[in-house]
Amino acid sequence: MKSKKSIKDIITSLNKQPVLFIGSGFSKRYLGLENWEELLKKFISDISNDEFKYEMYASKISEEDYYGKQSAIAKLLERDYNEAVFDNSKFDNFKIKNKDFIKKGISPFKIAIAEYFENINYDIKENEEIKLLKEIQQRNISGIITTNYDKFLEKIFHNFKIFAGQEELIFSNLEGIAEIYKIHGTSSSPETIIITSDDYKKFEEKSDYLTAKLLTIFLEYPIIFIGYSINDKNIKNIFSSIAKCLNQEQLEKLKQRLIFIEYSLENTSIDTHSIDFNNGKIIEMIKIKTNNFSELYRNLKEIKAKYSPRVIRDLRNEIYKLAEDSNPNSLVVATGFENLNKLDDTKLYTIGIGVKEDGYGIPITAEKIYEDIILDNGYFMPDLIVSYYLPTLLKTNSGGLPIYKYLKDYKGNISENIKNEITKRTELKDFLNKQQNNLKENYRNTLNTKTVSHIIHQEGNTEAFKKIYFLEKDEINLDDLENYLKNIITQNLVSIKNNSELKRLIRIYDFLKFRK
Repeated sequence: MKSKKSIKDIITSLNKQPVLFIGSGFSKRYLGLENWEELLKKFISDISNDEFKYEMYASKISEEDYYGKQSAIAKLLERDYNEAVFDNSKFDNFKIKNKDFIKKGISPFKIAIAEYFENINYDIKENEEIKLLKEIQQRNISGIITTNYDKFLEKIFHNFKIFAGQEELIFSNLEGIAEIYKIHGTSSSPETIIITSDDYKKFEEKSDYLTAKLLTIFLEYPIIFIGYSINDKNIKNIFSSIAKCLNQEQLEKLKQRLIFIEYSLENTSIDTHSIDFNNGKIIEMIKIKTNNFSELYRNLKEIKAKYSPRVIRDLRNEIYKLAEDSNPNSLVVATGFENLNKLDDTKLYTIGIGVKEDGYGIPITAEKIYEDIILDNGYFMPDLIVSYYLPTLLKTNSGGLPIYKYLKDYKGNISENIKNEITKRTELKDFLNKQQNNLKENYRNTLNTKTVSHIIHQEGNTEAFKKIYFLEKDEINLDDLENYLKNIITQNLVSIKNNSELKRLIRIYDFLKFRK
């Protein structure tokens, strides 16, 4: 049944950072990689010139194979591929290069697949979708489950910890957040790759733990499927395992939390989709057919999160270690992660989240706030920044501080010096001193084009920040300004420390971007 809801309605109603369940269509979209059938045909061409070889394999298996047609074809191909590697001299270099893997009994077919994905060029052009993906990985995604072997997700979600293959998933201490579970293996470990029907059978025989883990995730988080066909055999088998563990009433509760994104060149459409398991159990989900993934990612950004998932994962992990190792009779709560080895069990400690190279305490400085405005790398609690740090730091920073990023999500009372900061600077000219306001018009007369990019071109990266603030509000492209500031800071072209003019420009950026 068609829904009148929009993508925005559905995503913003989740009220929690979702887990992404990602298939091969995701890598095909961004890297141009093959789907399963195309991948098998590629490796068939390594060992045979017969253009009908794939069809020959297909004729030998049943469409109703429990693990799917492609995995059954892969089983036949693996046998022939491995024989070719050992018998054909064209693979001599391959055997020399991968001698250690082969000696361990790892299938040459899987080694070749792993090698192929390891050598993919992952330096792709950053379009709007890629940029949005990098932004949502910071705070808006709880975790990722994928059946892909390639490393694209690692490149985008670089703060997430990777767990690949069934053995690692079973025997590792999983925190359940800011993690990528590569349940069918990874190219960096060819022995983990699951591709043939025999692989799937072995996987299923040992899948009780993984099913329990997936069930926990399905019950705790919204799940968004991307890069799969709605009829994908892998997905149906996973749903079947979940359905066996839940009654129909429990399955009903999942239907608004399961979202299936299906690629379509037609106009975006939203409806419901049901999978009937012929045992009285039905899983229902929301199906969105679209080619507009930017809209999906933009709306995921709107799911507010007080903490970065990576920070929560680190906090869970360190508190777990502390609880496991510490004397239960001591008065210890926790200290900063970097000082756990210095705990004195005669004193009471509190939790401090942050990084400090020396000493103790909560290391949020004015410079760290300026950096966080541009790089969004501080993962600070807005409540703590507004209620404690800004009032304190404003006393010793007469030029002011960036405040609006933290104020936009703050609901409490604000201090008098923050109120003064708000009323004192309501226009761009208020950020300039008297001398700069006097020089402003003269400099503007030297510009052929009054834009951020033109000033950067005219003045150079290391000087432009002293002139950009002479532009008017409607002349400042915030994306250009953000990219410029990120570039000079991350490339260490200009230092924030003791640099009043760069700080002035960052305050202006904060004012323009985050002020309500």
